[in-house]
Amino acid sequence: NQSSLSAFLTNRVGDAFLMIGMFILLWTLGTLDYSTVFSLAPYINENITTIIGICLLIGAMAKSSQVGLHIWLPMAMEGLVTGALLKFHYMRGHPLTLKSTSYFVAIGKIFNVGQSAGNLYNIQGSSETIRETIKIDNTFKWWLIGFAEGDGYFGVDKKGYLTFKVTQSTTDCQVLFFIKKSLGFGSVSLQSKSSKTHQYRVRDKNNLIKIINIFNGNLITKAKIAQFKLFLEAFNNKYNTDITFIECNKKVTLDNAWLSGFTDGEGCFTASAYLSKATNKHIVTVRYVISQKNDIEFSQYLAELINGYITYIKSYDGYNTVVNHSKLNIILNYIKSYPLKTKKHVSYLRWLKVYELVKDKHHHNPEGIEIIKSLIKLINK
Repeated sequence: NQSSLSAFLTNRVGDAFLMIGMFILLWTLGTLDYSTVFSLAPYINENITTIIGICLLIGAMAKSSQVGLHIWLPMAMEGLVTGALLKFHYMRGHPLTLKSTSYFVAIGKIFNVGQSAGNLYNIQGSSETIRETIKIDNTFKWWLIGFAEGDGYFGVDKKGYLTFKVTQSTTDCQVLFFIKKSLGFGSVSLQSKSSKTHQYRVRDKNNLIKIINIFNGNLITKAKIAQFKLFLEAFNNKYNTDITFIECNKKVTLDNAWLSGFTDGEGCFTASAYLSKATNKHIVTVRYVISQKNDIEFSQYLAELINGYITYIKSYDGYNTVVNHSKLNIILNYIKSYPLKTKKHVSYLRWLKVYELVKDKHHHNPEGIEIIKSLIKLINK
């Protein structure tokens, strides 16, 4: 009959919108895992967040017969006029129903407010002729510098085109949208389908000047300083400017977000568990690792700063700075003050849970070691 058909069609509309919303979510973040989605939600592009929210909201409203998509319910109750009207009135006026839409609006506002917190600083050039000013959050600025020292690139191609770019895997491209939103310029695009990577890129003169003013004099690693210096020389030659290269003599500190950004780019959280034949007990290793190629001075200084040690890795001719379980307090307190911004933050939270379980000796009982082993498998997934 007509009421059955109406109910069927309305529910299929709900299914369609729910599927569209979940597909966009999966395409954007690469997962539907609750903890991952909630951790990365603040960094999704606002327009995409709005589309996802609208799709999920309409889907839920259609499936639960909320006002506006309730047309089948009164028809299904035909003949029971009093009961139908009472139920319809209850649905429309119940506090839980009224709060459903405002909840999503409130969540959106919370995310927007959370992204703009912090102190703003003016970054500008030294020459009146090329001065470009940008208001930038100081914590974000140092995070970006550290992140770019790991995954950024100052490039000049054969045709003389100048590019600043940051590359990430497609499943972690939301951080590139976060960078674009925070800076207010640049573009995010697919870099390679085969390698599944996206890129944030800046190529125009005025915005490259802003990038130069952020990084000039603030870089720490030798390789990136050398790369930036060549880039700046090419920029001055191309645009007939005289931006002075500022000597970089800064070192890593725990007083800004540089190390957080560098960890997002080059850091790794590892854990492993095995049964010792000598003691017949489970041994769990929990480590924080930073990789750096061809800069032993940097690695040595960083190791001293965070109470770690360095090891030479022959396979890529570089050094790892490693902090073991018993000496992780410094890095744990630091990340609490300067949280990670990529999906590596999710890995960190899982790794942190392993650390806490081991700290509380749960690896010494059968149930605890099984939980730890399960978490270890998920750390870098």
